[in-house]
Parts: sequence; structure tokens; C-alpha cells
Amino acid sequence: MTESSGTGVKALLNEEIVALAASTFVVVFTGVGLGREQARNRVDKELYGRFGKPRGTDAHHAYQAVILQIVLVWERAGIAARTTTGPLVLLPDGARLLNATDAARELRTLL
Repeated sequence: MTESSGTGVKALLNEEIVALAASTFVVVFTGVGLGREQARNRVDKELYGRFGKPRGTDAHHAYQAVILQIVLVWERAGIAARTTTGPLVLLPDGARLLNATDAARELRTLL
């Protein structure tokens, strides 16, 4: 089965990371209370929904690298952080970002 040009690892890697991190953040954390945990695999599911499931080992590793980069952007901006047990936690600036009219612009401001 062939992936369309709008899906797959190539499309994922062509996304601008801050815009991707902002839109993914909004989807993953909408409805999550301040200080509450969110499973990291919600990020995986969101990207799979947008770009398709990775096919093959190299594609899987590429997706995981982008997911880690997204989480690092969130941490650098102070909107979400990893816990020592694995889940992600919504931080105060993240709660404010959820209400922003332009999440990507607001994220860039926080960075």
C-alpha cells in the first residue's frame, strides 16, 4: 500500500516543528486540568491520525524522534513536562496556551 503525499514519515518530517508542536499540544491537552497527567501515547495517536501509522522500523523511529522533539519544545516553552514515571503534565503556561486564538504564535512567544 502506498502512502499519499499528505501522509507518512516524509510528510511528518516536512512539518514545521513549532506549528506541529502547538497544534498537537492543543489536541492532546484540551480538557486536561492544570497539573493533571496525560499519557504520552496520546501524542503518538494524534500523529498517527494525521500522518498515518509508520510502516517499517525506520519510519517508526522517525516518528518517535519527532514525538520526542515535540515534547522537548513543550518543555522548553514551559507548557508541559515529562514526569519521572512517564506521563506528561500540563503546566500553567500550557493551560493559558490552550485558550490562545493562535497556538503556534503563542508557543513561539513562550520559546
